[in-house]
Amino acid sequence: MVFLDLSYNRIREIQGLETLVGLKKIYLSANRIRKMENLSTLVNLTILDVGDNKIRKIEGIETLVNLEEFHAAKNKLTKIEGLENLTNLVLVAC
Repeated sequence: MVFLDLSYNRIREIQGLETLVGLKKIYLSANRIRKMENLSTLVNLTILDVGDNKIRKIEGIETLVNLEEFHAAKNKLTKIEGLENLTNLVLVAC
């Protein structure tokens, strides 16, 4: 299982995720990230955990067709678009 866990750091910006196409799970909770973008190539993701950050907008989530869990609680999100096409999604925590 290929995963990335950078939780509980003071990361403000995350770059280069789009090149990690083999990732199955990403854990970025409890950081200071403000924006999530360039996720569209991560179609193998089953878990995306970005809870407890400062995220205002998430871009590219609509292509994550294998996503089963999406954790985004404790952010500054006002709207999340693109979840309606993710038919494998069984857990959404916002």
